[in-house]
Amino acid sequence: MKKYLTKLLGAIGSFLLLSTQVTQAQEIGANFNHNPEIIDMRYLKKTGVDWIRTTPYIFEYINGEKDPAIEVGLGKVIECKKAGYKVAFGFRWDFKKFNLNIPAPGTELEKKYFATVTAMLTRVGGSIDILKLGNEPNLETKEEDLNVNKQGYVPLVKFMERLLTEVALPFYKAHPEYKKPDVYVGSLPALFEPKQQKTPGVVGLIKLAQYNKDITGLSVHLHIADTLEIPQALNFVRSIMPTKPIIVPEFSLFRLYNKHVPEAIGDSPAGKAFLQKYHYPDNMHLYEWYTLANNNKVGVTEWTELFNTRQWFIPHALETYYRYFQKYSVVLATYGYMSQSAPANVRPNTPVWFVNPIFACKSLKPDANGDCAANPLWYADFVDIVNKGKLARKKHE
Repeated sequence: MKKYLTKLLGAIGSFLLLSTQVTQAQEIGANFNHNPEIIDMRYLKKTGVDWIRTTPYIFEYINGEKDPAIEVGLGKVIECKKAGYKVAFGFRWDFKKFNLNIPAPGTELEKKYFATVTAMLTRVGGSIDILKLGNEPNLETKEEDLNVNKQGYVPLVKFMERLLTEVALPFYKAHPEYKKPDVYVGSLPALFEPKQQKTPGVVGLIKLAQYNKDITGLSVHLHIADTLEIPQALNFVRSIMPTKPIIVPEFSLFRLYNKHVPEAIGDSPAGKAFLQKYHYPDNMHLYEWYTLANNNKVGVTEWTELFNTRQWFIPHALETYYRYFQKYSVVLATYGYMSQSAPANVRPNTPVWFVNPIFACKSLKPDANGDCAANPLWYADFVDIVNKGKLARKKHE
């Protein structure tokens, strides 16, 4: 009987998910991560995106390094909204980085944190279409705060719930002149990992998204090493939250190419031919070429040819992502847009986020007019899925 009920519930969930796909579009936007100050509308116009996303480091504001009343990055968010762009805005809570525990409900420290959020919303609250309460909290929270405490609750889940009920909702109630944004909880990365699927803080946040009527849906990150990890992560989400919307503010093949950083370029005939063509040493490794690119910048042809030598590289990966977004009713996904981190000395264990951006300004030679070059690995497919999303939205309007 139990097995029958489980199958029945699963079938009902699948039917409801398919039903939502008929009424929801999959829009694509530009992600500026934690640095809204780098937003440049000249580059937004190049791809036709309608959405921008950013999640500032909130401890920079809590600790007084930045003033929400005058911070340039927040001003960029407001400018984007005035220019007609839609804005997904949130906060990155680096509790683990600063060795901080999540404050208990009602404490002076919690009040201090919440006052900072209110100050930031006072500046940008009227310019937000989506409000994300966190960013990768399962990675940015100390282990003990991801588990049930002695009081019987998970500190991370309680904190996010109170951020909603004690700050976000009261703020918008006090400012009826602003349209209340859709609220998402998350963003949760690595949900294809069994460990994450068993973490109380992760499960608790997905349940919070599912059962709290004031939360629109769940925010998920999909940095992967294998495209099969996309359905593994989203199937897990849909097993708990069958039909509410999902957004994906970050996605990439970062885990895939990051694990290949130490390999020799000349490990294949194509790799050897590449080294000969560009007069590089026969024993050159990927991390050495990345170092060269980040220091001297390389042309788009060389950049393309290097990745064409890698048998593991997945061409048209963004199109694959988009098909999964359609299948799992992802309503918005934003992709890394402008170069941010590009280490001058890349080692075998250096994270290579600089491969991601649509405009790889720090690794590619500029165009003839001086503009940042478009990343040939992603640009054409990115523009294509942006247009697909816009077309889908028009159909549903």
